[in-house]
Amino acid sequence: MITQAADYDSSIAIDPGHGGNDNGASYNKTDEDELNLNIAFLLECDLRQNGFENVTLTRERDIYVSLLDRVLTAKIAHADVFVSIHCDAWHKKTAQGMTVHIPESPSIDDIKIGDCISRKLKTAFPNHLQRGIRKSDFYVLRETYEIPSTLVECEFMSNPVQLKFLKKPENQKLFAWAISAGIRSFLSGEL
Repeated sequence: MITQAADYDSSIAIDPGHGGNDNGASYNKTDEDELNLNIAFLLECDLRQNGFENVTLTRERDIYVSLLDRVLTAKIAHADVFVSIHCDAWHKKTAQGMTVHIPESPSIDDIKIGDCISRKLKTAFPNHLQRGIRKSDFYVLRETYEIPSTLVECEFMSNPVQLKFLKKPENQKLFAWAISAGIRSFLSGEL
């Protein structure tokens, strides 16, 4: 669905988690920061194809970017939405599912964008466990308090089955589509 023309001027900040010497989770010679960046690029592409020109990434290559700089990038861009992309990990290899995090003290808009993205993930991945929307005290969510913000955990790298799933380009593209669709739903006022 394409949002109304009035929404095309919205500024969207995409934060590919980790990067550089901070690889995030690492399993079977696959680093989280690489998967996050792939999904972020695909998300940017999908948003631009849907008419959004003001899309900013907090990093565009494998470099370290501090949490403060990620927040500042979103603020300098006057972002109307901030989405941080991650892949989950746990000490149990059977852990699985997708989680959408919103700030611990969320605004109405934080709740709305979390709900929009969560619903689109359920649509895109009906056979995957949906771990729901969780209130979390992540720095990038806490410090972007004036911007509707969410952090998406795209399945568990620590689960060998889900890692194989995450590495497939077609699944990365589907994550990007679902997150983009959620952002577009939020910006169009769809509930």
